[in-house]
Amino acid sequence: MTSSPTIRDVSKLANVSVSTVSAVINNKGIVHPETVARINAAIEKLNYTPRRSARGLASGRSGNIGFILSEQFFSRTEPFYTKVFLGAEFEARKHDLYVLLTSVDKQYSGPRDMPRFLHERNVDGLIIAGKVPAASLMELKKFNIPVVLVDYGDPEFYGTRVLMDNIRGTSLAVRHLVALGHRDIGYLGGESDHPSAKERIRGYREEMNRQGIAVQEKWMDISEQMMSLEAGEHSFARLLDKGDLPTALVCSNDAMAIGVLKNAERHGISVPDDLSVVGFDDVTEGCMITPPLTTVRVAKEDLGSMAIQALVDMLRNGRSRSSEIRVGVELIARSSTAVPRSNGR
Repeated sequence: MTSSPTIRDVSKLANVSVSTVSAVINNKGIVHPETVARINAAIEKLNYTPRRSARGLASGRSGNIGFILSEQFFSRTEPFYTKVFLGAEFEARKHDLYVLLTSVDKQYSGPRDMPRFLHERNVDGLIIAGKVPAASLMELKKFNIPVVLVDYGDPEFYGTRVLMDNIRGTSLAVRHLVALGHRDIGYLGGESDHPSAKERIRGYREEMNRQGIAVQEKWMDISEQMMSLEAGEHSFARLLDKGDLPTALVCSNDAMAIGVLKNAERHGISVPDDLSVVGFDDVTEGCMITPPLTTVRVAKEDLGSMAIQALVDMLRNGRSRSSEIRVGVELIARSSTAVPRSNGR
């Protein structure tokens, strides 16, 4: 069986020293362009692939990026953060980086709960997607590595954040409903301490104000629960108990909106004839439910891709991008919204 080519084979074919080949592979030092071209030609001809461990020794880096999720997100029906992870994975490949995925418990109890790859110093940078315990963020400072937060931020933790345009998203939702003729527009949300959730509420209130529509607090239900299908069902049930429904609802995410649709159906409330519903995120299940859900689309893969790009800038180029990077959103109109019945439907 033919053995794999080695760095010595490359140096022999290119007629240079092993140290020169190593310098080119690891982007170290200054090498004449003609020599670089000769080495790259030899690498291509031999189909040589540097061993990552050897490159790590030369560069002082592992070539790995850690990706941390709170454990609770693995139980969600719709893999929102899975798509964020895939965006990070595909972008990492372009930069010859590996992404190591792990989770942390939502009840952080001390340094032993931190991922093993951090204790072993086996990652060069870190992406944290979604909300994690504040104490775990504080613990990260001890590791002194670049960190990018995705869809989360903490005022006590300095680091680059990659966020979606939450305020514009719920603003678009309200504008869509107003354009259809709605003025009785409520809002259902959860995780009131989550920065993204706060921004979505803010976007709703600001756009209602711009449209000259008074926010009716009786049609708002903001809980501390995770924004889930069950939370949407419970939130809508509380509105039903009040005996007075709006003609439209903006929900803080698609999971809650789907919960509203399911509960409305059980109570004989027709969507969109009796009630228009808008979600946020554009998850796959929203296209499959009846009626298909009008929502705010988030480029989930872009969140992960931009997080990797920000880390690469910090690791390889010695600079940080803006401390806040925003990913755009767009409204996707489907069958869960229509003109209110009172307007002739």
